[in-house]
Formats: sequence, structure tokens, C-alpha cells
Amino acid sequence: MSEHCHEHECHCREHEHEHHEHRHCHDDHCSCHDEHCHDDHCGCGHDHHGHSCSCHGGKDSGEIKKELIIIGICAAVFFLSFIPVLKPFALWICLAVTLAAGKDVLKEGLEDLLHFHFGEETLMSIAVVAAFLIGEYVEGTMVALLFTFGENLEGLAVDRSKKNIAALADIRPDTANIICPDDGDIETVPAKEVETGTEIIVKVGERVPLDCRVLSESVMADSSALTGESLPVHIEKGGILKAGCVVLGSPAHCETVSGYGDSAAARIIEMVEGASAKKGATEKFITRFSEIYTPIVIVLALLVFIVPWAFGWLDFSEATHRALVFLVSSCPCALVLSIPLAYFAGIGSASRNGVIIKGSEYCERLANVKNAVFDKTGTLTSGVLRVAEIRTAGNYSEEEILRYAAAAEALSDHPIAKCVVAEAEKRGIEFPSADKVNEIAGEGVTVSFGETKVICGNKKLFEHMSIELPEENGANLYIAIDSSFAGSIFLEDTVREEAKSSLEKLRSLGVEHSFMLTGDNEHAAAKTAEECGVEGFFASLMPEDKVDRIEEIKKSGTTVFTGDGINDAPVLAAADIGAAMGMGTDAAIESADIVLMKGGIAALPKAVAIAKKIMVCVRQNVFFIMAVKVAVLILGALGYAPIWLAVFADVGVCLITVLWSLRLLRIKI
Repeated sequence: MSEHCHEHECHCREHEHEHHEHRHCHDDHCSCHDEHCHDDHCGCGHDHHGHSCSCHGGKDSGEIKKELIIIGICAAVFFLSFIPVLKPFALWICLAVTLAAGKDVLKEGLEDLLHFHFGEETLMSIAVVAAFLIGEYVEGTMVALLFTFGENLEGLAVDRSKKNIAALADIRPDTANIICPDDGDIETVPAKEVETGTEIIVKVGERVPLDCRVLSESVMADSSALTGESLPVHIEKGGILKAGCVVLGSPAHCETVSGYGDSAAARIIEMVEGASAKKGATEKFITRFSEIYTPIVIVLALLVFIVPWAFGWLDFSEATHRALVFLVSSCPCALVLSIPLAYFAGIGSASRNGVIIKGSEYCERLANVKNAVFDKTGTLTSGVLRVAEIRTAGNYSEEEILRYAAAAEALSDHPIAKCVVAEAEKRGIEFPSADKVNEIAGEGVTVSFGETKVICGNKKLFEHMSIELPEENGANLYIAIDSSFAGSIFLEDTVREEAKSSLEKLRSLGVEHSFMLTGDNEHAAAKTAEECGVEGFFASLMPEDKVDRIEEIKKSGTTVFTGDGINDAPVLAAADIGAAMGMGTDAAIESADIVLMKGGIAALPKAVAIAKKIMVCVRQNVFFIMAVKVAVLILGALGYAPIWLAVFADVGVCLITVLWSLRLLRIKI
């Protein structure tokens, strides 16, 4: 590698170090103390205060499988204690099995107890130790085996769900082929070390490692990983090729315009990985609930033991047994694991369906949405202009007006100019090349064709030229020939095919009202609203006006706003739920709570449907968990429940609700 490349690499490592110090940490084994680090919430729902998690939220599937094998061996050894010839050694066999299988749980429980942090490990540890002290060592060993087995299965399920979600956003390559400026050699280096402004080569079939500007004449790319669109995109020289796209046809010569952590692909990955870190109201309640609930349960278990024994209603052993059943069955493990997992799995499923939900709190809001509000251009409409009407003056025909307008606009890249030229070509109208072209920025152009002079532009241009215009409302382009007004052209945006059906689906999902906010004029807004089936609209709005309208609409219920432009960012932030279209603008994506990556506006009903399924699953889990626990608590206090039933009320119920939550990973809308 050339000297320049070595300097580049060293400099980039320095920046990488700085980036690591400030990044949002999502590493399960992270030891940093950054305020944004989510290590304390490993996926089990517990705040571990910095020490390791015994609920296996931080272990990978390989480690968990090894522990399951150890538990299987321990279970086999445990059954040896029932053989008559080994009966004298049953206590020692059970003790060895308990320590081998449950050492992590016992260690965690002891550490939590010393730190006055009461979690399910604390309850299990107390139950196991107490069972051995009263001679119920067989039941104590069963508690340790069943709990550890269940925790490992839960950890395996969580690990798999994390991998499923990570795979959805694994669209960013780790290396880049840079061109060293000294000798033109191509070197493969870690993508995170590549600086902005570096020239790179992306080979055919490779993913683009960083957002970059195309230096080749043109590039064909597959952007389906970012947008979900199956058709390849054609990017001309100077266009932006986003990270995560796959280059097709021929290699792409590009110049990077962003760092590794600032690319389009990186933003998607960060949004998906960070989604589970934002807790919804229900999830936060469960965490607070377990912190208060656990010490209360310990006190009640002590009362279940002390009161009957002190009054002579039960002997010491039976009172202890009932207290242990009460203690084990009341463990909140199922609540603190299955509820966050339901959100996590649902968010993963949404991502597979083309919707990135940035946090579980937005699932709850989406499930209760009553008002759907939309931006017009690029959201309900495609953003592609078409000629809607041509009005003429004097003796000019529509074809003549279009011919002169296309000739005047032929050299412009403005969307209006392209639309006019495309319409002329569509109608088979040939137009001449201009002799002289004078462009007036923001107003239009004046061109000459021999002795004929054509003025083509907006109202402001004609005012400056002192050319009188008719009273027309909403014309996009005016044409004058030899300083006399000749005609005007009206353009309109095309409504998205899926717009009307999407609004109908939203209504079927319980959305009561729909509105459109736009900066366009009243006439254009009314036509779009009618075609889409929007209930109401507000036209000629500035961004601050849109925010005021959203605030008013929010008073009647939870409101979702969908938009895609930089001018939509304030409204996206003001709404109860902000939904950004596709990869949109950076401002829109950052301000939004959900990103509709695939299918455009049609993805919004999918997001609402998935959110409703998540909330139904959460409510079902809470009801099932509490019903079983209350039943076993009552039976245990009355002496009708053995300790294994208490373990089922904890570990068994937890496994059932975890599996029920994991169904959400397979949602297809």
C-alpha cells in the first residue's frame, strides 16, 4: 500500500476512536459507561446495574447450547439419586447437580441480594437454599434445574430473534476498494477507515460500502435492500449512490460523500438495532413493577411462613413449604421477559414487512391511532408531474403553445421543463433548437428562434417583463410570443396507485379520520383529495402552518402524519407518530418515529396492523401470566400446590408466553 494510503488509514483510525466514544452502544457485552449504552437492558427486562446477566440475554446461541448440554447431563445425574443403592448419597448428588446447573442463577441471586436488587434470580436462590435447609433437597434441585433450563431456552429464543432482526439490516459491507491517488492502485481496506472524499471502485455484484457520488458516466444498481423496489435504478454521473445498493452491469467509480457511520445503510442498521432500547409505557411499567413487586412478594412469603407457624396452625416444615411455593410461583420472570420480547419480535417483523419502528412506545400509539394525516407531494402523489391542461390566447393552438414551451425548456433540468418536453415528445410534436437562450434564475427563460422571441416562465417573470396576464388561478407556466401573451400550461402531480386502497385499509383498521396538508393551491389539493378519498384537506400551508393544523387534529385522538420532504420534518416531530416515506430526506427520517421503507404509503396500514397484533399479544400474555400466578398463589397458600407447580407457574408460564411472543417474528401482512 502506498504511503498516502498508510496515512489515510492511520488518520481514519483516529476518527474511528472518536466515533466509538460517542456512538450509541448496542453491544451486549459493552463495558462502557456511556449514557446511551443499552447494556443494562439485555433483553430480559432487568436492570443489572453493570454486572453480568444470568438470564442469558448476553450469550450467543453457541454458549447457550453448551449450557443446555450441561443441564441435560446434570438432569441425568439427578435421576441417579432415585436409585435405591445410591439413596444414602442423594443429598450430595442433589447438591452437586444444583451447584453445577444453577451456579449462575445462585451467584446472580446472591449479588442482587447484597445490592438490595430483587429480581427473579433472588427469588429462585432463596427458594433453592431454603428447600435444602428444610431437607427438601430433591425439590430444591428440581427448582434449580427447571429454572436454569427455562432461562437457557428463553435466552436461545432471544438470541435467535436478535439474529433475525440483525439479518434484516445486514446490508453494509465491511470493506471498500479505495484508489490510492499516488499510483492509482486499488487497495481493499476496512470501510470504517475510509474518509469522505476518497475515490473508490465498487465491483459488479458488490454492495456499496458508503454513500458516494458517481464519477462514472452512469451506474445501474439494485437498491432493493434499502427501498424494497425490485427494479434496478439508473444513476447518472454526479448522482448519489447509497450504501447498501448492489452494483450491476459494470464497475462503479465513485467518490465517498459520507463516513461509515453516516451512510444510508448505517442509519437503517442503527434504527433497527436501537428500536428495542426505547421502551413503551407498558414495558416501562413492567420493569418498575418487578422492582417494587419482588420485595413485596418476599415479605408476603415471610408472612405465609411466620403467621401459621407462630400461631401453631402449621409445623415448621409445612409452613416453609407453603412459603416457598408462594415465593417461586410469584416470580415476575414471565412478565419482565415476554413483554419486551413481544415488542422486540414485532419490531423485527415490521422490519421484514418494510417498516422500521424506532421504539416500542410507537407500537402502542400506532395501535390506537385515530387520525391519519398526509403530506401531498411524494406521499399521496408520486411526485412525477404531468400536463393537465393547456389554455391558449389569440390564434394559437394547444400544439403550438406546447411546441414553443418545449423548445424553450429543452435544455433545462428543472422538473417542470422535463414534464413539458416529455409531453411534447409523447404527442409527437417536433420542436426547433433555440438560437439564443437566456435563463433568469427562479423565474424562467427567454429564447429566440430566428426572428421569433419566446418568453416561458412563471408569473414573476411576466411581471418583470411588464406583460399582462389573464386572471388565471394556478397556472404553472406562462408563454409569450414576441412579447404578447400566447397561452399557459397547468401541471399536476400523479396520484399514487396505492393511495386510495391504503386509506380504505386504514379505515378498516379503526382509523376514524384522514386529512391532507399541502403547500399547493386549493384547486390542486381538492382534486388530489377527491382521487385519494381523503376526508379533509388544508391547502397553501407553510411548514409552520402544518404544525398548527397537526396540533389541532391531535386534540381529537392519536394522530399519525406521513411525509417525505425536509419541509415535513417539523410536522413529523409534532405528530403523535411521524412516518417518513422511503429513504426520503435525512431531516424527515431523523424526525420520524417510523420509516416506511417498502411499498410507500401502502406500508402504513401494515404498520398499524402489526402494532395492533403486538398489543393484543402483550395483553394476552399479561392476562395469562396473572391468571396462572394468582391461581397457584392461592393454592400454594392453602397447601394444595406442590413446589413443582410453582416452578411451572414461573418457568413454564414464561416459556409459553415467550413462544407466544415469538410468533410475531413470522407476521406477514
